[in-house]
Amino acid sequence: MTQPRPYTPDDAPAFAALLSLGGRSTSADDLLATDARRAHGDQPWRRVLTSPDGRVLGGAQVQRSLFIPPDFLHVSVLVFPEARGRGVGETLWQAARQEALGQQAQGLSVDVPDGDPADRAWAERRGFTLRAHRFASELDLRNVRVADFQPALDGARAQGVTFTDLRGADDATLRRYVEFVADRLMDTPDLSGYPRWTSAQVREILRLESDPRPDWLMLAVGPDGEWLGTTVMVRFRHLPFVYNELTALHPSARRRGLALPLKLQAVQRAQAEGHTTMRTNNHSLNAPMLAVNRRLGFRALAGRFEMHRLT
Repeated sequence: MTQPRPYTPDDAPAFAALLSLGGRSTSADDLLATDARRAHGDQPWRRVLTSPDGRVLGGAQVQRSLFIPPDFLHVSVLVFPEARGRGVGETLWQAARQEALGQQAQGLSVDVPDGDPADRAWAERRGFTLRAHRFASELDLRNVRVADFQPALDGARAQGVTFTDLRGADDATLRRYVEFVADRLMDTPDLSGYPRWTSAQVREILRLESDPRPDWLMLAVGPDGEWLGTTVMVRFRHLPFVYNELTALHPSARRRGLALPLKLQAVQRAQAEGHTTMRTNNHSLNAPMLAVNRRLGFRALAGRFEMHRLT
């Protein structure tokens, strides 16, 4: 078996296909654009393993992630189906592990599809154990009638809650909003106990530099002007759906029936622009938001297990 070689931009179509196999739908253009936005020191380590004729058989990636402990590295080992069972994955795994050791990581994290026992068994044989379960959910926007949820909207209105967005916001308001989102992220099961995100990291997930949509940054506002919660939509130009990146309430606004009417703001705006599908992702322990999604009609899709091991 030949040794993996460094990834080059020419490998982007094959590497994007590999990442999509692993559950992250992406394209070569999106991969290249994401890399271009990264600072030099934040570029992931990537290798590909090729056949004698130069065809990519699989790839490996090692990178930092905000969704795992700060002293861990996230590892992806991905092999095209036709190349499996030939030692490709093991060769890539050994290369990735050596890279992680060289970066002095204390631990490693991998994601495996929740519907493929063979992938989970592969990780378990290499010492990984289950840490978390996340999955996507999809909503057919053509089947959602906002009028069916009028009692929830009326309940918010009775509390003096209004809904707005960031259109026309000045720089100070936008900075305040970025910090508000950073605080709400720390309340989620995904990030509880992890370091607080920087303003730059929040701006990246809000697409404020790459594809700003201030009308898709929505707020629930209390009668005294206090910000009670937010919901955020973003889009991926190569994918046929809008994505609900975050819906979160301030702790003081929980258990007041506000999450559903807040999320309906995103639904209504997506429908108004002619979108037919919305997706989101959830941690399996986020029971309140999962209940809201079920009421709206989201259906669970395939997910992934996050598995950890010490280096």
